[in-house]
Amino acid sequence: MNRTITLALAASCLTAFASAQADDCNAATNISGTGTYAFNTSGASDSAHSPCAGLGTDVFWNWTATATENVTISTCGAGFDSTLAAYDGAGCPTSAAISCNDDSCGLQSSISISAVAGSVYLIQVGSWNGGVGGSGNLDVSAGGGGGGGGCANPASGPDVIVGDLPSITKYNAVGGVSAYAMATTSCNVGDAELDWISNQNLHPVIGQNMYRYENGRFEQLGLSWLKHGFFALQQGLCCTCQSSGTGSRLGVGCSDPYSSSLNGSQTGLGPRFEVNAVTGGYSYPFTGQGASGNSIYKRCQIANSDLNPATHPSAVYYAEGHYIAHDDAASGHQANNASYRRLTVGSGNLTNGWNLSLAGATVREEPAIRAWATQDPTVVMTDAMVPGDGMFIVGSNATDNGDGTWHYEYAVHNLFSDRSCGDFSVPLPAGASVTNIGFHDVNYHSGEPFSGTDWSSSISGGSITWSTQTIGQNVNANAIRWGTLYNFRFDANVAPINNGDVNLGLFKPGGPNSILAEAWVPDGGGQIGTNYCTAVANSTGVGASISALGSAAVVDQNFTLVASDMPNNQFGYFIVSATQGLLTNPGGSQGNLCLGGQMGRFVAGVANSGSSGQISLAVDLNGLPGPINVAVLPGDTWNFVTWYRDLNPSSTSNFTDGLSVTFQ
Repeated sequence: MNRTITLALAASCLTAFASAQADDCNAATNISGTGTYAFNTSGASDSAHSPCAGLGTDVFWNWTATATENVTISTCGAGFDSTLAAYDGAGCPTSAAISCNDDSCGLQSSISISAVAGSVYLIQVGSWNGGVGGSGNLDVSAGGGGGGGGCANPASGPDVIVGDLPSITKYNAVGGVSAYAMATTSCNVGDAELDWISNQNLHPVIGQNMYRYENGRFEQLGLSWLKHGFFALQQGLCCTCQSSGTGSRLGVGCSDPYSSSLNGSQTGLGPRFEVNAVTGGYSYPFTGQGASGNSIYKRCQIANSDLNPATHPSAVYYAEGHYIAHDDAASGHQANNASYRRLTVGSGNLTNGWNLSLAGATVREEPAIRAWATQDPTVVMTDAMVPGDGMFIVGSNATDNGDGTWHYEYAVHNLFSDRSCGDFSVPLPAGASVTNIGFHDVNYHSGEPFSGTDWSSSISGGSITWSTQTIGQNVNANAIRWGTLYNFRFDANVAPINNGDVNLGLFKPGGPNSILAEAWVPDGGGQIGTNYCTAVANSTGVGASISALGSAAVVDQNFTLVASDMPNNQFGYFIVSATQGLLTNPGGSQGNLCLGGQMGRFVAGVANSGSSGQISLAVDLNGLPGPINVAVLPGDTWNFVTWYRDLNPSSTSNFTDGLSVTFQ
């Protein structure tokens, strides 16, 4: 299973070759510009930073961008199963990875990024799941990526991506529902021409989806039928175009724009149920070919109430384009066929709906679910592959409700699995009390045959499980089909861990019957440490709290501090001492510092609370920060608090309560 968190970076234009790398992120090797940098991770240690795929056995570079441009960073061609991550700033990470990838080019990795000249980015290369390392080349090249190493190192075979989502069109509302169509510009970033043959099943189909992030939840709001391609122009949005000389094939490096009016043209829209996203195959002629209807028929449909700024004042919206093509699939490049872009809600009303406009840059080769991790840095994002089939992405998060319970939030996105998902389970420890169980799906429409019946939930056998009908009961049951995202949520009186497993039961027959994905789950091991002292209420009206995840066993090296109920978008860091204390309003702070004696500040782990009001830090138990500068030993008791900034109402600071942990 592969965990992934998303990004957008960038780089330069020099050419270099070097063999140096560093095993310690605090002593990362300095490099700059474009070039090729040999490395060997054999014998490297595991750092405390694993943003995806259990990244371990890792080495580091501080890379300086020498130009403001799109750049691809890759390990394509390396001799082992590699993973690749990038972070803002030099030195050990102080925030979530801006991008992390596994298996973009075979078992190797590639990220496309938009860098700023003069900015420094930490690059991390390691092994999937902490496996055995090996040697390879870190390639930094100008241009936006693909399944391979970018324009300069294209993927093998045809490889279609969404290079841009340039515009969006709104159609008249019907019955409180509005329809939208977005323009998509495809790019062939592979090394072979891509079929675009009309009037048969040898052309791409184009899906459009919309999503909303709000209050820690990432939900799909709508989907369209599929635009069937019919003619490929030969333009150069992503790479240098090698024209095919015909509209029936998209040349190597070439791009093809489809306007929003084309993608919203009802006669050319076909249903999703006839498409196999794993093989790229579909029926032709397709069902409903040439048919049109009212203004929302077949188009991406959104309930007007879901866009109402009055009831969703803090919501962030995203549009997503997704291409499926038979020869792209045959080359194994289905995982990078979706891209997303942020949306802004404009004028409108509940009767007529709201106008939407696109904002920011298109995030290429990443489905919109990746945006959840950019909004909430504590989100765990896991790529879960189905052997012989396709891929799901499972996002999860856990937040402290402040009343002895925690909220668990899950999003399951089927990127390109034909077998689909028919049930979803989260393990529960004995004695767990579960409340506020929830489910959310997306509505099919315009004659798609799939059921819209909500999944039922049950608690038994040490798990909470949601399920739809089995395929034996209904072949058109409401399974999580390709291009859709479903949500599952509940509250429990058990603190979380971020490395448990959830179970996805597969809807269609085959082997295996289910797969696992790493996620936040209730911890069967009980709470770590004891809270003490009282936090002073901050600008949110409550006091922030501190907790710990993982294990108090030193040998496990799995101890993470979490501060919750902080004000949004404020910086903070953790402090440690062997002594408890109570100092009121230190340095003009509004809070209580629940420590005494010598204190160590984790200033290398300064983090922003973002929209979740949470920060976390994986603590290196081999060395607490100065001036303490000692390793944690079994039997030691250490006390922790969090300092953070606040506006209450003017600029000030505050502290969480204290957490005392006796290590084993």
